[in-house]
Amino acid sequence: MGPITITIQKEVPYIIGIVTLLCIACVIIGNKIKKTDPLEKPKGLVMMACWLVELIDNTVTNTVDKKHAKRLAPYIGTIAIYIFVSNISGLFGLFSPTQNYSVTLSLALITWIMIQYTSIKENGLKAYLHGYIEPFAFLIIPNFFGRIAPLISMSLRLFGNILSGAIIMSLVYSFTGFISSSIVGLFASGAGVLNFIGPFVAPVLHAYFDVFSGFIQMFIFITLTMVFIGNELPQE
Repeated sequence: MGPITITIQKEVPYIIGIVTLLCIACVIIGNKIKKTDPLEKPKGLVMMACWLVELIDNTVTNTVDKKHAKRLAPYIGTIAIYIFVSNISGLFGLFSPTQNYSVTLSLALITWIMIQYTSIKENGLKAYLHGYIEPFAFLIIPNFFGRIAPLISMSLRLFGNILSGAIIMSLVYSFTGFISSSIVGLFASGAGVLNFIGPFVAPVLHAYFDVFSGFIQMFIFITLTMVFIGNELPQE
């Protein structure tokens, strides 16, 4: 029997690093909030934290009722911050964890479990199981795949968009590097190649594929999370 080899995916160190940085940021901001006088107007990081919490609370409250929004908002805020930071990590020379399907699948799985849990808790196990054979028993297979569909669609949407942006940016750098080397080769044979065209083209594309697209994909993910969970809640 040969030795057992353990392969660690290259995204793991970046995942650990991003989580560590977010935890440190939460501790620092939490300590600042504890030391802040509640009667004074917040400033700096405290003001930004208060604004972010209020924004998330209002967003969740507009989708589900206040009772469930109070319990759902911390989760929505957590995945929103993590996904957005992961999406834009490429700007800092890091490998985005959301380029790995196992990461996006794990995030979608957590949401999917919450959807099923909410459905069972609010409607009961009997009504939940009966939903698989509504309106007719022979529709059990389509209903089953209908239950699984959010897990697949949410994970693939986030993974596909982030990965496609990274691939496009790598192609852009390869192309600008080729053009730069061709221009340099015309004037100085054997000279070192410097991609001097890339810095003029890449910033605009990074702004779209990393910042704008990263924010949009994060917003779509949390919106679908709130909508799917809200659909399982009893309507007022």
